[in-house]
Amino acid sequence: MKSDHDTINKTLEENLKKALTELLVLFLLSRREYYIGELTNAISARSSGALTVVFPYAAIYRMTRGGYIAESGKRAAPDGRLRQYYKITEEGRTYLEGLLSTYHRFSRAVDDILREGGRQDAR
Repeated sequence: MKSDHDTINKTLEENLKKALTELLVLFLLSRREYYIGELTNAISARSSGALTVVFPYAAIYRMTRGGYIAESGKRAAPDGRLRQYYKITEEGRTYLEGLLSTYHRFSRAVDDILREGGRQDAR
């Protein structure tokens, strides 16, 4: 039987993954073109398995509709199968810069809070 802590941890993990998926996909696409399955494998491999994106399609379609990524054509993947590749757009690069800025600001703030020697409450 799952404890409340397990449920809370799983919920936090899922929410963090959802929040970071666009940032991670755009970051990888800023380096080179990928097909969807390759993106999910790259995220898992680069995070040593800590981050997995099981269903990236919603994020891919949302970013395509938003103009942040675009199809770059079908071509043979390393496995020889024909795959749809995606690339980041200039609008996507601008969006990625904003996401990275927000991510770094928030992660520094969380680190500050979690470190006991961090910033003190202003009173």
